[in-house]
Amino acid sequence: MSEKVKLALVGCGGISGAHVNGYKDIYNLGCREFEYTACCDVSEESAKRRSEEIAGIQGTKPAVFKDLGSLIKSGLAEAADICLPHWLHHSIGIELLEGGFHVMVEKPVGISIKASKKMIEAAKKAGKILATGENVRRYTTSRAFRWAISSKKLIGDIKSVDIYSVGYGPFDVNSPAMKWRMVKLFTGGGMIMDSGAHFTDMILYMFGEPDEVYCVMETHDTRTVEGLPIVGSAPADVEDAWHALIRYKNGPVVSWTYSRSFPGPGMSYGRYYGSKGIIEDAGFVFHCFQGGGRVKFSDKEGMSSEEVVNLYKASLSEDEKSRLFPYGCGDGFGIEIWDFCNAISTGRKPDLDGEAGMKAKALCEACYESSTLGKSVKYDDVLSGKICNYQKTIDEYWKI
Repeated sequence: MSEKVKLALVGCGGISGAHVNGYKDIYNLGCREFEYTACCDVSEESAKRRSEEIAGIQGTKPAVFKDLGSLIKSGLAEAADICLPHWLHHSIGIELLEGGFHVMVEKPVGISIKASKKMIEAAKKAGKILATGENVRRYTTSRAFRWAISSKKLIGDIKSVDIYSVGYGPFDVNSPAMKWRMVKLFTGGGMIMDSGAHFTDMILYMFGEPDEVYCVMETHDTRTVEGLPIVGSAPADVEDAWHALIRYKNGPVVSWTYSRSFPGPGMSYGRYYGSKGIIEDAGFVFHCFQGGGRVKFSDKEGMSSEEVVNLYKASLSEDEKSRLFPYGCGDGFGIEIWDFCNAISTGRKPDLDGEAGMKAKALCEACYESSTLGKSVKYDDVLSGKICNYQKTIDEYWKI
């Protein structure tokens, strides 16, 4: 093992910019445990752009590759940070694992449960680390409010959670970053799977694994999407509205409602009701508490985000601070990349491995499977792969 973990950025489009910015943040705080040595993308222009940005951070310019085979053969990197569209996660991830790379892949870990399981199996067979890139749970405010709710029990026992985000904002059918997100074969589902994966990870982080899920989803926007990879054109077919109930075995009932297709003024809130009060999310409610929160007690004065964060920080040991916020970093992307590379260096398990990513994904899939079947489903049946009706056409198309 080299002194520094040598990392390749695989996929140099939109989300990779957040990874580069996270790297810049933790690098500027003194981290020298890893470096980017390669950038790979079918668009050489995109790979060159990211390479130049990274060179501006670390001083050395990563090599540029247009194809994965050349990257693997080069020997320039031992680990890959995958920032690609969902349908490529499993195929590129498995090819890299089989090529001797440790892999961190942006959520969702695979386009289906079956794809995720194949990635996990490939990692085990290769003896390599498979990590899930999940930034939201790693922000200071997110960790603080998770602690306040689940560990400190600041508002007592959680009785119910109500997440509501409704407005009117159709996707731009001409945007390359949006058009593939409108077709199930490429994204694995709509916003339940995309931004919703952050939410499902956070509620698993707060409350553990759920018992049963009931969901009704709708597709109002069925415009034809042109210029798609492989198929050329297809009608939009992902959900753009849903109502879900998630029931825990020994915990709260979570109500989760969303739409981007309902005309009129938008409304959004995230409310966590406890036996002693309520915590309201102050930011985008799918990115739980990334924007902070407000605590209101039934019998005394409430607390601000700053007060909750200060209480949380005071509860941490120095070792915990170093592990959760390395080098004092507060950027979720910077922390996730560090965690991946540090796991490689030390041989420990990453904070979110492939299994953890699949569990968050399974809760998204449970919503899809429930709506497809028209009845509630057991979370464990979806996680195991026993129920996979919604995912069947995706698995068949990609030959998973």
